[in-house]
Parts: sequence; structure tokens; C-alpha cells
Amino acid sequence: MTTHTLEQEKHSDFLKQERIDPITGDILQEGDNVVICASCKSAFLVDSWSYMDYKHCNQTHTLREIPRQEAVKIDRESRTERLDKLAFFQFRTVKQSEITSIYTGFFALIGAIASYFSYLLNMNFILVGVAAVLVGIGIGKKMYKQKQLILDSGHFIINNGQKNELIEGVDVKTISTEKDTFFSFLANSILFNKEEDFYHLVITTKDNKTHRFFIAEREKRRIEEATNILKKYATPNHSQIPVQNIPPSLDNTNNRLDLGS
Repeated sequence: MTTHTLEQEKHSDFLKQERIDPITGDILQEGDNVVICASCKSAFLVDSWSYMDYKHCNQTHTLREIPRQEAVKIDRESRTERLDKLAFFQFRTVKQSEITSIYTGFFALIGAIASYFSYLLNMNFILVGVAAVLVGIGIGKKMYKQKQLILDSGHFIINNGQKNELIEGVDVKTISTEKDTFFSFLANSILFNKEEDFYHLVITTKDNKTHRFFIAEREKRRIEEATNILKKYATPNHSQIPVQNIPPSLDNTNNRLDLGS
């Protein structure tokens, strides 16, 4: 296993990508000790790599060097042309713990109100309150499963913890965002005051299978500014994949994506 300590001067290009640990959801920063999966090129904190029993993509190999993205000449190019050459983008999904905390808080309030009236009616008010909290936790974990999404060299890589799923760009039918009205209402209420809405990023493949990722409004804006996928995949009649990507330049390693079974 090869670990790398991120340094601003030595790994500035890598740090500018603001990669996220797929396990913790934390942005990788200067000073972090990281491991790079040799198969999918995902970056993990050392503790996350240990948590996964030192393996990912059904293998244990790690890269000896931090991946370097090849420089792309952008002089006199339009913004669309620059976005067409995007080689790597990691989407920042909302942590499941944040979602669960909001639902738990909401249902805890409902439980407290119900417990009060249960007390007045001489009912088991403690049981009502506990049940409400459990409902909030259950909704947060069941409806909003933690998933990570990476765009790398024309492929969409979905990470569900220890398992990766790869979607070729040509197999994508549409990509859109849907506002989660109820959760946004709760998050922006006086209880939580998040001051932003929340959305589902929905990827629909040509076999009509859908993949949903929960994102905040600030991430929706970042996607619109840093990529062109929402425009390219706005309709099923798109004629090309969202990016004509330049894969990361790697030393002494196979650059082919092999995510295993």
C-alpha cells in the first residue's frame, strides 16, 4: 500500500480538484494522508482505506504516484469547449447524517407535541415520542442512501460504499435535477435555517434505469458552472457524450478503468 501526504506545492493540481473521500464525504486537503485506488483512481483517506479492509474495486493495488491531469490549451476557446474537455469532476452529495438529523429533529418535534397531548389524555406519551424519533431516522436512512458520483474520462462512476458501478457516457439518456420540496421546506424552517434548497440529481440511462443523488443548491450551481452535463443531457436526443475527456496522465500504471464485477 502506497500512501501520499498531500502538499500544496507538490500536489497543487490534485488539491484544486477538491476531491472527496467517498466514505467520509470530506474534501481532501493539504496534510491529509491518502491512498489512490489503482483501478478507478478514487482517492481515500488512509483511515477509509483501512475501513474497507485495504481493498477497493475487488483489488488491493494502489498508485505509487498522484494522478496528474494533462494540461489543456484553452486559449481562444469558448466556455462550452473548455467544459467539453473536463477530465475529472467529483460531485458533492449531501451526507446522510445531515439528512437524518433534519428528519429526526422534525419528527422529534412532532413526537413532543404528540406526547404532550398523550399525557393530557393519560396515554403512554414516552412510547409516542420514541416512535416519532425512530420514524425520522428510518426515513433519512431509507429514502436518502449515501452515494458518491464521479465523472472520470467520459465515465460516470457511482460508489455505494465499497461497490462501484460504471455508466458509459453514451448509455446515459438524460440528466436532470428535481427539487425536494418537502425536505427543502424542513431545512429552511426556523428549526434548521439552512438557507438553501435541496435537489435530486437524476441520471436516467437508455434502459430507463434511474440513479438519484441528493445535492444542495450550492452544489447544483457548482455543477452548472464547472460542467455542461445538465445542458448536454437535458433531452434524450443529445448527439454526443457530455465531455470529450482527456484521461489523467499516470506513470507506470494501466490507465484503463477496471471496476471489477
